[in-house]
Amino acid sequence: MIKGCILPWMHLYGDVKGQYNLCCHISDLDNSIGTYKEPISSIFNNEKYKKIRTQMLSGDVPKRCKKACYDIEDLGGESNRQQVNKRFVKFAKLQDHTNEDGSVLNHPIYLDIRFGNKCNFKCRICGPYASSAWFKDSHKISQFNNTSKQLEDYYTDSPDFWKYLDKIKKSVKYFYFAGGEPLLMDGHYKLLEWFIDNNKTDIELTYNTNLSTLTYKNYDVFELWKHFDNISLWPSVDGYKSHCQYSRTNFNWNIFETNLLKVKKYVNTVSCTTSIYSILTTPELIAHMKSLYISTYLSVLDTPYHLDMRLLPKNIKNHINKKFDLLIKKVPFNLIELDNITKTLDYLNKDIEDKDILLKKFKLYNEEVDHLNNTSFVKIYSELAEWYEKI
Repeated sequence: MIKGCILPWMHLYGDVKGQYNLCCHISDLDNSIGTYKEPISSIFNNEKYKKIRTQMLSGDVPKRCKKACYDIEDLGGESNRQQVNKRFVKFAKLQDHTNEDGSVLNHPIYLDIRFGNKCNFKCRICGPYASSAWFKDSHKISQFNNTSKQLEDYYTDSPDFWKYLDKIKKSVKYFYFAGGEPLLMDGHYKLLEWFIDNNKTDIELTYNTNLSTLTYKNYDVFELWKHFDNISLWPSVDGYKSHCQYSRTNFNWNIFETNLLKVKKYVNTVSCTTSIYSILTTPELIAHMKSLYISTYLSVLDTPYHLDMRLLPKNIKNHINKKFDLLIKKVPFNLIELDNITKTLDYLNKDIEDKDILLKKFKLYNEEVDHLNNTSFVKIYSELAEWYEKI
């Protein structure tokens, strides 16, 4: 049985700002485990990593993990910790070989290295720290006033990273690409070619991609993918049609679906982040994907808190629950899918602290983005108009 989370024993995550942490769900940028200024080879067994391992083995919950996963679990949702513990249960024995000081002898098995914040979408649940598309207009959004607005990439041209990758290549079995938008990143293509040149095509590649484009410079991603044994795409789509287009500026449903069908043989599931913006039409999204014989995985939005779907009023939550009840009666689901839906609804139906404060923050932010985009929340979400106007 895995104690705590398996990731500290097998995973190394480097974010778009060149900071290392246990996983991408930890949003505490002021409490990183290391930075690009340190040798990457020193991170996996540094003092912070070792302390976290000993904490988990003794049954303690590290503070950074509580907010990212355990709080979501306590509210009935499914956390990243639960997902990875199921996915990587075969590596549970790694915990048995932990030294007394928390160090381990093995190298990382699973890498998530972000080759920058280059992206062509301005998603409302995102910002300029992770999307270059936000740079031009972010000064018009008050909550982004103190956010960095520059293209960042700390790994593509880092000799230290490539030297370390060569050192641990026999150990690495999984690589996760996300962004920004990975299919628009030079580092992504450089790494695919590196894997091919170094006979490492048995590695499992997973992607979170917006599928807005399948072409980049002179690269042919399909030709590159042919070399690999195991590729899984988790295309991101938050809500159905107009709701997704509203919350993800530059998203086009027709382009998404066209590209989805082109890459369908690589698609594991589509990935929907449930928030104020997406949850109302998530049942329609799931039903449509089922008609294409594609599953949908629901992830609860962890931050920002002012876009949390628990902020929705009780009558709307009841409406959403009824839509899911009807969906479950009409569409066949396996046990994993049903469990995912159930946990998402359990989370939705819970209360949230500081509700009035968060609602005011939501409306201020949303009005600013609406003004910027020349869009209207109440026109897209007509069933929420009365509630929205009273905030």
